[in-house]
Amino acid sequence: MDILKNLGISYKASYLVQGNQMERCNTSTSLNVENTELQVRTDGKDFNINNILKTYKGNIVLHLPPVNPDLSNLELVNDVVKKIKDSKIKLVTINASNLALNLFEWSTLEEQKKYFLNIVTSVATIASNKIEVAFENLNPKANEVMFGSNINQMTDIIVYARRLLTKDFGFTEEEAEKYVGITLDVNNVNTDAEKDNILNWFEVFNESIKVIKFQTIEQLRMIYDILKDKEYNGYIFYETKSDLDDIKNEYSDLETYLIEELKKKGVEIKPKKTKKIKKDNKGFSNIMITTMIVLTIVIVILMFIVKLR
Repeated sequence: MDILKNLGISYKASYLVQGNQMERCNTSTSLNVENTELQVRTDGKDFNINNILKTYKGNIVLHLPPVNPDLSNLELVNDVVKKIKDSKIKLVTINASNLALNLFEWSTLEEQKKYFLNIVTSVATIASNKIEVAFENLNPKANEVMFGSNINQMTDIIVYARRLLTKDFGFTEEEAEKYVGITLDVNNVNTDAEKDNILNWFEVFNESIKVIKFQTIEQLRMIYDILKDKEYNGYIFYETKSDLDDIKNEYSDLETYLIEELKKKGVEIKPKKTKKIKKDNKGFSNIMITTMIVLTIVIVILMFIVKLR
């Protein structure tokens, strides 16, 4: 497998850190990144699909806002999917659920059934647009653990969401398998992201893993070691909250590592022409701005004093 073609960037930080969608697309373009995941905000702001597609020519994956446990925002989330239905975007990701595990476990059996039905309904409804949905495993070590943080919960969701697609939306079993899969966030497998634990996920879900996410080069090494002799056609996203300048350098380092690994296997690859970006002296700039503001205030005060006299 040519893992470089699977590689991409998932922009995870806020507007203040990583700018708007156009700036993120331009960053991916400047790095010749073939795959990019963009976050869709709940309020729908900073989301003009036509501008995004004009700016970035690679493969785009959208990470949708989580659906509430009572499905109160499902229509809004599904409307986003309907907007991209006829575009070249063929896959979206979404958190496995927005349901606190404590709330689920302390509910009655009937309440649990309703909560779970709502989770699989949200996945199936989005997939019914014939857009592939890869719901994402959640952090089992978070302060508030959500439903969808272990293999058993993820298995239940994928089985019943596919079943719902065939039962309520008229999909064949083959279509249901195509349109519903998972995103494996390696960083959320456990705090150590040990290889044995990650292997368990690959063994259970196999070809249902449509997207893989990682945050460190050590995690990328494990992913590469697992996949190097396999045919994997999904996305492998570097998930980052770094600013855009740092991303350019970090992504170049990841590509360099993969190129060296491929060379060891006798694969000849020409490195992409990307340059490391020297960061601006932000500290100095901030000092200058602060100094100018202080001087302006002082001048205004002095002029006021003179006027009083």
